[in-house]
Amino acid sequence: SCDIENAMEGCDAVYHFAAQADIGASSDIPTRTITANIIGTQNVLEAARKHKVNRFLFASTIYVYSELGSFYRVSKQSCEKIIEEYQREFDIDYTILRYGSLYGPRANEFNVIRNYLTQALNNKKIVRRGDGKEVREYIHVEDAARLSVDALDEKYKNQHLIITGNQQIKVKELLIMIKEIFGGEIDIEFGQEEELHHYEITPYN
Repeated sequence: SCDIENAMEGCDAVYHFAAQADIGASSDIPTRTITANIIGTQNVLEAARKHKVNRFLFASTIYVYSELGSFYRVSKQSCEKIIEEYQREFDIDYTILRYGSLYGPRANEFNVIRNYLTQALNNKKIVRRGDGKEVREYIHVEDAARLSVDALDEKYKNQHLIITGNQQIKVKELLIMIKEIFGGEIDIEFGQEEELHHYEITPYN
């Protein structure tokens, strides 16, 4: 926590993006997820309170609307509530950024589009569980980063923002697009087993 406080010295705003974000890992090791995501967020909030930071921006997810997502989803829901309570108790203004499906440079190994491309490059085949009819709104990480800076505007104080793409595409159509980019030299295989996804058409309620 000393490192957190040193980093926050003189800051007007703080972006808190650190988290255990791998849903699979969050299910396997819930204690690590709860400690990193919930206790970690509370540590950063305490440092922000001590240094009288004007705005606390938090990376959440649109999957807080979902019934899936294991302890990752639960941790993000919990963090949002804790942040809201810090605002009520200690007047720390916040902006909660609920990100959708990101893609682009520096994607981690569990990013879905990186996973598709890795399969295409290494196996000449993409395997997708389910039928691919789910609709997604992908957003490039650089667009998401720009919008995350725009979120510093005063009108977004104490707001929950959804940061996602503005064009809907079915997963099946995305995979066909990737196949065409590869000159048709890869196969697409849809698993027959029933696969649970966060949502079919929209996560919003």
